[in-house]
Amino acid sequence: MKTPVTTATVRVLPGRRADHPLSKSKFAVFNSGIVHAATYRRDAAALRATRPESVRIDVGWGADWIGYERTISEASADGYAYDFSELDEVGAFLNELGIRPYWSYCYVPSPYQPESGDWRDLAEDEGWTAMIGAYVEGARDRGVRVGYHEVYNEPDLRDERTGEAVFFGGDLDDYLALYRTTATTIRKADPDTPVGGPALASVLANEHWIPAFLDLVSAENLPLDFFSFHHYGTHSIGVALDKVLQHLESRPKLADVEVHLNEYNSYPVDYPLGGLQDTHHLAAAMLADFANLLASPGLTKVSWAQFLDSGLGNYSGMVSIDGKPKPVLSAYEFYQNMPVNRCALELDGPAGVGALAGTANGRLAVALWNRSPRAAQIQLDVGDGVYDAAVVRRIDADHDGTELEHVPTQQHWTFEVPLGGVVLLDLTGSADEPSRPAGVVRKVRHRYSGRRTSAWADLEEASTTFRLGTASDPQAVPVITADLAGCGPSITVTSQLTDAEGNDVPDGALKVRFEGPTASQEVELRTETATVQLAPLGAEDGEIRVTVALRDAPAHSFAVVDLA
Repeated sequence: MKTPVTTATVRVLPGRRADHPLSKSKFAVFNSGIVHAATYRRDAAALRATRPESVRIDVGWGADWIGYERTISEASADGYAYDFSELDEVGAFLNELGIRPYWSYCYVPSPYQPESGDWRDLAEDEGWTAMIGAYVEGARDRGVRVGYHEVYNEPDLRDERTGEAVFFGGDLDDYLALYRTTATTIRKADPDTPVGGPALASVLANEHWIPAFLDLVSAENLPLDFFSFHHYGTHSIGVALDKVLQHLESRPKLADVEVHLNEYNSYPVDYPLGGLQDTHHLAAAMLADFANLLASPGLTKVSWAQFLDSGLGNYSGMVSIDGKPKPVLSAYEFYQNMPVNRCALELDGPAGVGALAGTANGRLAVALWNRSPRAAQIQLDVGDGVYDAAVVRRIDADHDGTELEHVPTQQHWTFEVPLGGVVLLDLTGSADEPSRPAGVVRKVRHRYSGRRTSAWADLEEASTTFRLGTASDPQAVPVITADLAGCGPSITVTSQLTDAEGNDVPDGALKVRFEGPTASQEVELRTETATVQLAPLGAEDGEIRVTVALRDAPAHSFAVVDLA
């Protein structure tokens, strides 16, 4: 009997912008500390192709199962001797690829364990904290620029059957004490790099940790640049995220604190070798989740778990334990290389059929997926643009997304997409030269006036292009700040403030502030171009802080600020 086919139509509107750009900084990746430097070098091609903004790693010092070959810390005549070389090797390699190391400092080396304890138990807080401080203070001298510092990993996690501690033997109060001393030490050793925690394992089971942690930080004015938590599984992520955002929204003092979902997978934890996560179905699930998570601007960063298979019962990576790309890697690579400018779509079809589209410089990229209960025939209209070449990639039971089909260009396409299948279409034509960044982005921060808002702000680091949108909430556009290094003697600022169709918006204030060591300058722009000299700001060394704010523009306005 022939399987019934669902029909759907997708119309791309390349000339109309859509809210929530296809951000390249929002979807980073996570790896277990089990994965060592040799595996990163083996799989460098996958990292280069996908260019994740950061790789979070639970560094796992002290845990035998992590597999470090060298002793991290041991007693010496002067206190303790450290060997950070294995982690430094991974960090330096990521830096070479332009990727930020995101270190979760966790687990306890033997010198700091109680006599009857293990790597989960901390007897000597001061020694452990001093070790972290020594690592952070000397990292740059050892050739590693860390992107994020996180204090511990899943301290709340308990075995559901026995109640036994999984990663941290202490309770909530013990973790709060640990965060107090460690975060303060990290900030003293490295004043510039974001610090955060608690990498909460389960918001739904341990929500009481959130107010306790945030209240401690507020009351004692402790360093906190990001609140981090984990979640596995699509169906309850919205509930968990909303709880986190509510707690932060009720504390305006923490408006600068970002939210990192720094372990996430569409599937709940169950990743055996050759399991469902190794099939094309996860590629479709990931793209559908990306579309949903983009619509939550209060969630700043998502780290997909995992990028590389770690083994020890966990095979959730985008690259297999023996170095082979899985179908989900093709979907992630395509998303990461889509233009950031998002196109509006008109979609008529059953729930589960979805699409994303982006356009820039004569290029249109479209991702289609089918998570409906049956195969779908998708009629795609890409508009009347003129393109020179078309490439189709398929992800299904017979294709892993690596085969490129070079086909004639056309406006109307028909794709037969099986259940769980993905189609990736790339149309290219004559293009302008891509813009060069004004400098190297060292750090990005957001300031939120509302956490559960549709308004948004994003920075495309590759071109130092800021994008902001009012969506349906004009009074809650986040303020976005970036620290730049390696800038020239001046920066040229070009801006636009338009509606979805590209028409100028007469109302609204788009302000760009440049802060140097000795002075600052603010320019208010609309469609003009301005040049800012850095020397009068004391920034002759090329380091400058740039803040972009959009205020009083009507709903569904789009601002773009390019720095060159």
